[in-house]
Amino acid sequence: MLHEYAVEPAAIAEDWQTCRYLCEKFGYDRGRLLSLFPKKWLPLAIEAAGHLKPMEKHRVTESLKQLKNRASMKSGRPYDDQLPTWLDNAIAQHGEKPFHAIIAQENPANHAAVLKSADIDEAMPLMAIAPDRAVPRDEASISEALACLLRQSSRILFVDPFFDPYSAKYRRTLQACLRIVKDNNPAASCEIHYRFHPDKPANAELENEAANLFPGIVPDGLQVKIFCWREINGGEDFHDRYLLSEKGGIAIGAGYSAEGANQTTNMHLMSSVLSRRRYDSFARDAGFYTLEGPILLVSSTGAVARL
Repeated sequence: MLHEYAVEPAAIAEDWQTCRYLCEKFGYDRGRLLSLFPKKWLPLAIEAAGHLKPMEKHRVTESLKQLKNRASMKSGRPYDDQLPTWLDNAIAQHGEKPFHAIIAQENPANHAAVLKSADIDEAMPLMAIAPDRAVPRDEASISEALACLLRQSSRILFVDPFFDPYSAKYRRTLQACLRIVKDNNPAASCEIHYRFHPDKPANAELENEAANLFPGIVPDGLQVKIFCWREINGGEDFHDRYLLSEKGGIAIGAGYSAEGANQTTNMHLMSSVLSRRRYDSFARDAGFYTLEGPILLVSSTGAVARL
């Protein structure tokens, strides 16, 4: 769903037109993410714009800052200062853990993964990213399709009106997703948002059952907030399923239930406007829905606190 691109700092900072054109290609709603490779990518890109006239340099610098804020991902890859160039480093890292593509000013070795910045076109196979796909409904496939958002986000919302913590099918998917968070992004805040059903237990009952349901599901060191929402008469419907964060969102047609790989669910990248609207709607005081019972904070042991 989301793909990592290495972009040579000197390539994107070559001039304002190139910078603007390339920046437009990236975003959590576009399926292409700028890899912060190396970790000091932004200072290097700003430094590479040093040859530009002051006004052009300012425009490039501001665009690069915005690109980092809205459309980048942490690389976590080592950078070898002993290698001659950034491109040598990118190709070496591609051999260890492939980027989706590498964008550079030149491609002297005609490497298949390297795209020349002057030739970039969204119709190129390495640039043509589908915004949706059918994902098998097993916990490994669902969690892997969501993995990039799970690794990169600060606040993660698992939104499914039918989320059922009493069902092993839902707990298996939650366990797989939280393991990705634990291994890659342990400081993230994780939340479950589901809809009140009069014929099913809600948070007040769940509070007493958490010790039996969540040990082994929530990894050590993580906690999960659980919100139960009631629709407001005449208000917003709560029907669709998503993974939402401050970065963006992925809509999940059939939700988080791991029914088996013989079935699939459609997932698609959400526009930045829609994902932000849905993300904001699950704030405690947003007014889209009414909280039913307490907000629960569940630890890896199943211990519960009310928020």
